[in-house]
Parts: sequence; structure tokens; C-alpha cells
Amino acid sequence: MSGYLSFKRFITPTFIMVIYFLGAVVITIGSILLMAFGAGIGGAAVGIILGFVMLILGNLAWRILCEYWVVQFRIYEEIASLNRRLGGTSPQATPPSNPPAPTTPTCPTCGGPLRYIQQYQRWYCDKEQKYA
Repeated sequence: MSGYLSFKRFITPTFIMVIYFLGAVVITIGSILLMAFGAGIGGAAVGIILGFVMLILGNLAWRILCEYWVVQFRIYEEIASLNRRLGGTSPQATPPSNPPAPTTPTCPTCGGPLRYIQQYQRWYCDKEQKYA
């Protein structure tokens, strides 16, 4: 019950399966009715053909859509399971790490280290005895 109340366990995949079954029944009944009473569309042959196409492609499209929804929840559950096995916590954004400390710049001409002269607020190369 705690998994249900804390949203760690989803009921939606089961709910989607029920919705799939109800939708498949509606699509099947609709296609049978179209085959039976579709003569007004353009003739009995057109109604039968459209009903048959709706029966096959409608149920197939509905199944693919429902499977897509279920897969989304299963992906989340697998990721959460892997995270728990690896000792992680629930999926959260990690805080950014501290930026690396600045390194001492080097002289563009000789490659030696530069020294910062606070009085002039400039970098000075001791090897070449000039400001960079």
C-alpha cells in the first residue's frame, strides 16, 4: 500500500491493458456494424471493405498505441530497479560539481609560468622579464 501511496508502484500499466481491451471491443463492434450497415457509404462492397480494413488496421493501431504507453512505464520501472541495485536513490537531478580551480597561466612566447602583479593587475613573465 505504501508503494501505491508514494507513487513508487504504478497502476497505469494495468489500467492501460483494461482500456486496450475495451477499445479493441469498440473498434471490432464498430467495424462489424460498418460491414453490416455500410451500404449507404457507396455500396455494400465499399462498406464491407472499409469495415474489414478498420477491423484489421484499427485494432493494430490501437494495440501499438497501448503498447507504447505500457513500454514507457516499464522503461521507468527498469531504470528505477537498476538504480536501486546500484545503490542509487530515486531519479533526481544531481547538483552541479564545483568548477576546477584555475591554473597558473603560461607565457604565450616562452611557455614559462606567469606571475600576477596585483599593483598593476597584470601577468608578468619572470623568464622574459616583461608583462604578458
